[in-house]
Amino acid sequence: MKDDTFYQRFYQQLLDTSSWPGVYVFKFIVPASGNAEETLSALFANDEVKTSVRASSKGKYNSISVSGTFDSPDVIIEKYKQAAKIPNIIQL
Repeated sequence: MKDDTFYQRFYQQLLDTSSWPGVYVFKFIVPASGNAEETLSALFANDEVKTSVRASSKGKYNSISVSGTFDSPDVIIEKYKQAAKIPNIIQL
């Protein structure tokens, strides 16, 4: 789990590098087995996003990219914090 200092720095980077509302691409890696992919999809269920899933070469993991337009850096950070609760997720 990342600390508040990380999120404060990330928030400032998002403000400095993007205009809001703006397009943002989330990238995650989850185990192919289990329900992490479904849980992650539910996190974005109320957002208009495009999701792409790619399996690893041995099929043990899935790389998931979620792209959409979001209102502010606060929304981005909240999504990352919620995703961090999913077991065995890697956030890129």
